[in-house]
Amino acid sequence: MKTKYIFIIVGFLSLMLSFSCDKTEQKPTEENGIEEILSLEEVDVTSESDKMGSGTLILLIVAAIILGPGLIFFFYYFIPIGLWYEARLSGIKVSWLTLIVMRWQQVPQTLILKTLIKAKNARLPLDAKELADHYLAEVDIEKVVSTLIRAINANIEIPLKDMAAQYLARVDVEKVIHALITARNADLDISLKTLASQYLAEVDVEQVVSALITAHNSGYEEMTINDLKEHYLANGDVTKTVDAFVSARKADLPDFSFKDIAAIDLAGIDVEKAVDAAITPRVVETDGVTGIARDGVQLTMKLKITLRAYIKSIIGGASEETVLARVNESLASEIGNSESHHHILRSPYELAERVEEKGLGKGTAFEIISIDVSDIQVGRDVGAELISERAKAQAEMAKADMIKAEETVQKAMASAFLDGNLSIHDYQEMMNTEADTRMRESIGKSANRGKKRKSSDDDKND
Repeated sequence: MKTKYIFIIVGFLSLMLSFSCDKTEQKPTEENGIEEILSLEEVDVTSESDKMGSGTLILLIVAAIILGPGLIFFFYYFIPIGLWYEARLSGIKVSWLTLIVMRWQQVPQTLILKTLIKAKNARLPLDAKELADHYLAEVDIEKVVSTLIRAINANIEIPLKDMAAQYLARVDVEKVIHALITARNADLDISLKTLASQYLAEVDVEQVVSALITAHNSGYEEMTINDLKEHYLANGDVTKTVDAFVSARKADLPDFSFKDIAAIDLAGIDVEKAVDAAITPRVVETDGVTGIARDGVQLTMKLKITLRAYIKSIIGGASEETVLARVNESLASEIGNSESHHHILRSPYELAERVEEKGLGKGTAFEIISIDVSDIQVGRDVGAELISERAKAQAEMAKADMIKAEETVQKAMASAFLDGNLSIHDYQEMMNTEADTRMRESIGKSANRGKKRKSSDDDKND
């Protein structure tokens, strides 16, 4: 820096010296008198002119020797002649004074001139002083101008000062302009300020614009960029939500809005699967439900249920498991209310219709479209088993009564022996009579069996 100032001082002194030399010309004075004047007039004109010419030449040589290094340094340091000439060839006029001011302000002249040439070739008129002022304001000139060129190529005119202002506001101008170009190509009327404000609110403007284009291209122009901004700021998945909304609209699902779809996404539910369940009905099968008809026969049935999700009830509505539990309970009840298992086997779908008519999907997130019988299995005859068990119980009770009666007789006989009312001879006769009776009964049963066998043999022979 000291060398720079030294050369400047030398150049200034050289200029002063040349100015003073120009003032020192030989003039007649009053002290020389009239004689001197007369003598000067008599001097040969040719010799006088030669002296003057040689003096001027010497003065020019001295001035060149003194001023030359200063001028060379001046042009070398303050004015990049080669780059300035290159700019002139490109049709860019930048004065030397402007370049000198840039050097004093420590603005990189090469950056400004190269940027001007680049902008000129892209048909973007810019001013060197304006670029220098923005550079001093800490604007990234290269980035801003390159972004402006992209905008110009997309037929979007944005003043340099507006773009520089957005850059100074910490807006990613490249990202915002890309989103703006994408929106304009899709005929969406969105301003630079709108996108810049959303970017400053930490919204992914490219994602939001892309989702908005998807909605508008699908025919749903009532959706606005503010709707998507609010959903994004609520930590929603804008892309998946818009895709699900478009799918639901194309499927003509009834009675829903974008806010309903957005609420499903914000509730932590997979919005695409939820809408798909509303568009495409799902078939689920119950486990085997066992019931006993009124005739005592046990039946085990399975039902196939066709369910379709209802968008407005997905949040807060009961789940699929609740629907299945209600169907299982209703099926067991209907089996129990049937007069006989034969009726169910003849008309199983009547039972399924009775279950469906009960409106078991009310209060859940699903609508029951249909209920069909999948499988029926006949189990135990519980009524017959109960009758058999009852007969066995009665036989056991009769046997117990007989044993009790025998005990009573034995007690009475023992009492008769003790009292002397029954002798041993009487007891023996009673036992012989009882044995004779049992023998006759046995012979009678054997004869009956023989007759039956003979009749059956005769039937076979016939």
